[in-house]
Amino acid sequence: MATISPASTVADPAHNADLCYQGLRRAAGLGAKVVVFPEVVLTSYIADDLLYHGILLESAERELGRLAARTADLDVLFSVGVPLCINGKIYNTVAVCHRGRILGVVPKTFIPTYGVDFEGRWFNSGPTDVTDITVADQTHVPFGSHQLFRCRQMPQLCVGYEICEDIWSPQPPSIRLALAGATIICNGSASNASLEKDIYRRGLISGQSARLLCCYAYCSSGQGDSTSDVTVGGQEIIAENGAVLAQARPFGEGFAIADVDVESLWGARRGMSSFKVAASAQAAGYHETLFDMDVPEHPLHRPVSPQPFVPAEPRDRDDCCDLALTMQAHGMLAFLHNRGADGITVLAEDTAVADAALALLVAVRAADLAGLPRTAVHMRFPGERPNDHAKTLLDSLAAAVGCTIFDTAHPQDATAEALVNPADMTELALGISGFPLDLTMQYAVNSQLVRSFVPLMLAHVAKTTDDERLHAALGPIIAHDAPLHVPEHDRYAAQGFTDIAPVEVEDFFIDGFLRAQYRPAKSFRLARCAFGSKYDGERLLKWMRTFYGRFFATQFMRHDLPDGPRIGSAGLDLRDGFMMPTYAQSTLWLDEVDALLAQLDA
Repeated sequence: MATISPASTVADPAHNADLCYQGLRRAAGLGAKVVVFPEVVLTSYIADDLLYHGILLESAERELGRLAARTADLDVLFSVGVPLCINGKIYNTVAVCHRGRILGVVPKTFIPTYGVDFEGRWFNSGPTDVTDITVADQTHVPFGSHQLFRCRQMPQLCVGYEICEDIWSPQPPSIRLALAGATIICNGSASNASLEKDIYRRGLISGQSARLLCCYAYCSSGQGDSTSDVTVGGQEIIAENGAVLAQARPFGEGFAIADVDVESLWGARRGMSSFKVAASAQAAGYHETLFDMDVPEHPLHRPVSPQPFVPAEPRDRDDCCDLALTMQAHGMLAFLHNRGADGITVLAEDTAVADAALALLVAVRAADLAGLPRTAVHMRFPGERPNDHAKTLLDSLAAAVGCTIFDTAHPQDATAEALVNPADMTELALGISGFPLDLTMQYAVNSQLVRSFVPLMLAHVAKTTDDERLHAALGPIIAHDAPLHVPEHDRYAAQGFTDIAPVEVEDFFIDGFLRAQYRPAKSFRLARCAFGSKYDGERLLKWMRTFYGRFFATQFMRHDLPDGPRIGSAGLDLRDGFMMPTYAQSTLWLDEVDALLAQLDA
């Protein structure tokens, strides 16, 4: 979808309609299927008392009809702001059009009369109840604020509208629109520019999209609505469930475009029991207009991160790393108190060096919080591997933090010892980590962290520590390459699924399965966007097949995971809300992957 802010001219509806037409052609050429224009764009927002003149209102309505007719060949749902005189009163409205038809007219609910806005001088608050009116020679056009517009071919695409001030009010219409089923909320606005207002608007729009589990598309009037004392520069924002997908700054291009994942918005609502959507628009008291639209596949106008668990901004990454370490340490502290443990042993058998290193750092922090000496923290390795390179790296780290490493034959002095299993979520998802010891005394400290995030946390510690020995010990551990591998005992758990992908790809699949619930075809398309230049389609599909096969076949290994701190929005145990029986079948997922492989071969 796209948001467009033309540089409209005051009291020249024909010219402004031409600008909208040009914008629509551009957006449609880029694949946009839903387009939003600003508030009263056909007359400009600053027409003021000229809105009392019938000649202007009649021209705006006539140009609305002309714009709808000129776009009859465009399979695009668009909304254009237009002042309409209905039964002798003027309303600030958006006309929703598609393929030459005006599907509905939605009026503004909240009319501002403060600051630089004096709309109450001209406009009336629109009715909620929907009635039929005649607009631009089209009869039986629904008019009222309680309207939704849904695509027959893609019912997840359900669009609702509010106008400018509506979202600034204490009870925005968008709340009821979302609870009636709208997954996309469009807002054509005419908000003036002021210092930091663009930042506030961005937070307002992204926050509303998160609160309503929707896409919120916002655009404000272009620079043509500026006066000598009040400047207006446009601002375009397309946000989805809290994330800004595309934006254009004030006094910028006046155009933003992005792909919106309405299917995932439905998935997010399915998973939130407190988000109560009505059984139908009618049940919520809304008029629903259905329209037909083809939704062909096109190149994505959407960022697809190859590391979905890693924040894109460095400052956000640092904050997340710091908070994750703190949560892990305090989670382990609670475990120590609950078990009455006076010692901590990190189990370093058959695990990645980075995982073991992070577990040791967390154990040290937890010991400090518990008032235990650091000598009470140990790391255990199998006795038959005293010269292993991994042991050498971890030995240096243990020495730097004041702990010790011993083999399995070493006597244990602690009367009650907490056993820390360093396995990460990626290993657990693939079933390549086991729990060979007493689960009642084990703590799965990294079980909620994917492998790709672990080195970032170690790098954060190295960057922020004042301890030169610790910094020096962490350097080679961070640089150590530890690819995922299938253990020897695996042939009993997941026979035939041995082609494991690189860590970044496995974590991408985990995100698609656990957090987004993508089907294989969708996960594959996004993976090609994220890794297309690095791995070919056949390679990605074969790795995906292994992922699904292993995930389902090894669920029994995760059925009774030991305690571990909840860190992110995805987990693999029942306490995190992941409920999957050990006997679930992978047939549906594997069959779709096989069908995709067959298409590549065809």
